[in-house]
Amino acid sequence: MKKFIGRLLILLVILAVAVLAASGILGSRLNRRDSSAFSADLVGFENADFAAAGRGFAAVSEISCRLYGGGGEILCSASRSYPNVQIIGAESYAAVWSEGDPGLTILRPGEPADLSFPGGVTAADINDAGTTAVLAGENGYKGSVSVIREDGTALYRVYVGSGYPVDTGIAPDSRHVAILSLTATGSQLSIYVTDREDSIAEVPLEDVACFDLEYLRDGRILLVSSDRLLFLKGDGSLLGEYTFNGQYLRDYACGGEGFVVLLLGEYKAGSAGRILLLDTEGNLLCEKEITSETNGLSASGKRFALRFSDETLVFDSALTELGRLQSTAGVQAAVMRPDGAAIIISGGGAAIFEP
Repeated sequence: MKKFIGRLLILLVILAVAVLAASGILGSRLNRRDSSAFSADLVGFENADFAAAGRGFAAVSEISCRLYGGGGEILCSASRSYPNVQIIGAESYAAVWSEGDPGLTILRPGEPADLSFPGGVTAADINDAGTTAVLAGENGYKGSVSVIREDGTALYRVYVGSGYPVDTGIAPDSRHVAILSLTATGSQLSIYVTDREDSIAEVPLEDVACFDLEYLRDGRILLVSSDRLLFLKGDGSLLGEYTFNGQYLRDYACGGEGFVVLLLGEYKAGSAGRILLLDTEGNLLCEKEITSETNGLSASGKRFALRFSDETLVFDSALTELGRLQSTAGVQAAVMRPDGAAIIISGGGAAIFEP
């Protein structure tokens, strides 16, 4: 997710496709029609991070990154050095950077766009139009946020003069950009429009230390702290919140349509916990107890995937189980697509699981 606990990085994977095919797992548990139509070369990405990118996905290792289309074809490739790598994907796009380093690469169909921010990149966000917001260090200021068009040219820049900026987000309309900062008394959300110099909203959040900012698909804003989620309209007005009541936030995913899924537990790690679905105003829709330790969470469209050590489950937005992929010990990652299928990624390739 660009951000915390997996940062929307992905979750569900299987042993190498060749191994799965030989063992019978590929044929018995993956959709044969889609598996034969989908083929992705992932040699060299055995220890990579992955992010959803529309019907495809993005992959990044310490030395290279790729953008894959909905059939597994390579849309874009770049050889770069990425220590402490971060990745976030969107529809046919992805942004890759190393926290604190000056370089950031936008993966898009065709040639990548390489950008440089001398103060070092702190955080970034990218939307389905390929518009990217980049939070970076800036001499004489607490930081700056640049908004970059799909072609790599600059659209807007704003300088942060107070607080400690920790995250940024770009709205689906590419016109609104938000900045989350920590302050001495909590947090501050600042919202800008790309044709105005001054902010259109300053939202102080007293006694709440938020560390993550996400624009949801409906243009609303999600803020994440260690004890609650805050849901705001695009203008910064509060819609609602959901508190964790002393439980720990282990993971969350907000790539779905109309819902946010989160995993809470009595302890920071362990097998017992709860999966909860909230609407985009913070209201609880449904919840489910789990008794096995989870390894990943990914949401897109009306579904989400939850990976355990030995199996992967796909649910709809009512927490109805739609499909189960068993005997997946050794899985790397699984990326949910908006059409309800999951891309199951192995160390050497990928296949489609369609419940």
